[in-house]
Amino acid sequence: MEQTSFSRNKSIIKRYSAVSIYAVAMGYLESAVVIYLRETAFGNSTQVFPLAFLEPRLGQIEFIREAATIVMLLIIGYLAGRNIFQKWMFFVFSFAVWDIFYYLFLAIFTGWPNSFGDFDVLFLIPVVWISPVAAPMLISLLLTLTSTILIFISENSNGIVISLTNFGIFVLGAAVDFYSFTEQSFRILISQGIKGMEGLTPVSFDWLSFIIGFLIMCLSATMIVGDCYRKMKAEFSER
Repeated sequence: MEQTSFSRNKSIIKRYSAVSIYAVAMGYLESAVVIYLRETAFGNSTQVFPLAFLEPRLGQIEFIREAATIVMLLIIGYLAGRNIFQKWMFFVFSFAVWDIFYYLFLAIFTGWPNSFGDFDVLFLIPVVWISPVAAPMLISLLLTLTSTILIFISENSNGIVISLTNFGIFVLGAAVDFYSFTEQSFRILISQGIKGMEGLTPVSFDWLSFIIGFLIMCLSATMIVGDCYRKMKAEFSER
């Protein structure tokens, strides 16, 4: 039993390390692409706003590239996990680490962001996501910590099942934060159409909605980790 546990923990450390290296490399790649895009759109690598549209062909390529990035992270999660739960957690972990190192490499190479309050375009699907850098960083830190704990718990457990209640609470928090990231874009698109987005320079952010959503996600993550840890302890006591 001890040998089996040792072998499993050794295996998970190797897979965790490999996914970490992959996610950091993805963060570098993403930062390099964004630097090229900013040079193309603005002529310098530190300007994000006012929002400028790429030439239609490049815009289409960029839209598909973003989707392809998510597919790549899903695949590494699929390859690293030994069950469905681990596969999803490795995806969440790689996504969060990728996002953190994306900003780190941008800061190293360009000096941007100058502060956590600088606004950024986070995503383009289904509309433009806009927020200060601090918001996605907080979410990424939460996801990194939570997914890491759950990956190691799942490796020492016979199976993890997240309750619908806890899952629903997390989805609620994520939905509130999604609203905080996209409400400005939806509002402009509804009132002015796609042309209203061009030249946009955000000056405010719905921090109240974001904080509420983030705290809901923190509560859900804490309950999920607690439930999984108690299940693992109960299994150990029965062995």
